[in-house]
Amino acid sequence: MGPYFPLLQVDVAHGYYADGRCRGLRFVPAGSTAERLRRADALVRTDGGSLRVHGPAEAIARLRSDAEDASGAFDDGHALNWRVFATDDDFACGTEDAADRPRELLWVETGDDATTVTMEARPKALDTPELHALLTPHDRRVLPFALIHLPLARLPSQGPSRDPAAWPVRYRWPLAPRATVWKYCLLGDWTEPALAVVDLAGETGFTAPVPERLDDGTPMLAIRSLVRVPLAQRSPHRFQLRSRGEPPAHGTTAGPAGGNGKVQDKVLIRRLPTAAAQLLARETIAGRPAIVSEIHVHR
Repeated sequence: MGPYFPLLQVDVAHGYYADGRCRGLRFVPAGSTAERLRRADALVRTDGGSLRVHGPAEAIARLRSDAEDASGAFDDGHALNWRVFATDDDFACGTEDAADRPRELLWVETGDDATTVTMEARPKALDTPELHALLTPHDRRVLPFALIHLPLARLPSQGPSRDPAAWPVRYRWPLAPRATVWKYCLLGDWTEPALAVVDLAGETGFTAPVPERLDDGTPMLAIRSLVRVPLAQRSPHRFQLRSRGEPPAHGTTAGPAGGNGKVQDKVLIRRLPTAAAQLLARETIAGRPAIVSEIHVHR
C-alpha cells in the first residue's frame, strides 16, 4: 500500500465562536459509509469542527466504482453520509436552526462538483425516503443536528497521484449564530430619569424602560432591543446604560453643557453585559412569538 493522501475535508464555520470555528461536533458515519471507507482503506479524522478523510491513491477509484451501476453509469444515490451531533454546551442555544424539531433535521450537501464550495443546509422531514436508510431507531429518539450528504459521483475523476491539484476536495459549511431580542432587566433602585440603553455604534435601537416583574414577582425595568441581535462568545457590541439629559426650561440657566440649551447624558454603566447563549426565554412581542435573551443588571 502506498502513501496516504488527503482526500476530503469538511470545515464547519460558526459565527458564534470567537475564532469562527465550530466546537464539539461529533461525526458518525451513516448508512453504508463506514463500509465504503473500509473497502477503500480510507481513514477519517475529526476534531469537533472539521472532518477529514485520508486514503491511498487508489481509494478514489474504489469509491467511484461503488457509485457505478452495471452499465458503468453513476448512480447519484450512492454517497458518503455522516450524522452530525452537537455536544458543546453553547451550541443548541447559540446556533440559528431552520429545522422544525423534532420533525426535521438539517440536510447538508453541495450543489456542484467544484473542489472548493460552500455547502448548503436545508430542513428535511424525517419521513422522507432519503433518510430511511440513514437514521437508526436511536437516531429518531436522539435526533442528530444534521446529516452531511456527499454523492460519490461528484468526486474528481482522477485520484491524487494523477491530479494532485484537485485534492483534497474541500467543503465549507457555515453556521450562523442565533439572533435574539436582547432584554435588559434592571433590578434594584433605578431612580434616574429617562433611562436608556445606547449602542455606541449607532446600529441597534432599544425601547424605553417598561415596569415588569420576574417570574418570582421581583419588580424590574425591562428594556428590549428593537431588532434581533446575534449572540456571540465574545460579543463586539458595546451598549451603555444612560440617564438622558433634558434641556433647561425656557428662561432658565443652561446646565453643565453650557449655554447651548443641551445637557449631556449621564453614563450609568459604561459597558453593559452582553447576552449569554443559554439564558433564553420565549415571549410574544407585538403579537409575534420571539426568542429573548434576558440580561440581568443589578443595583
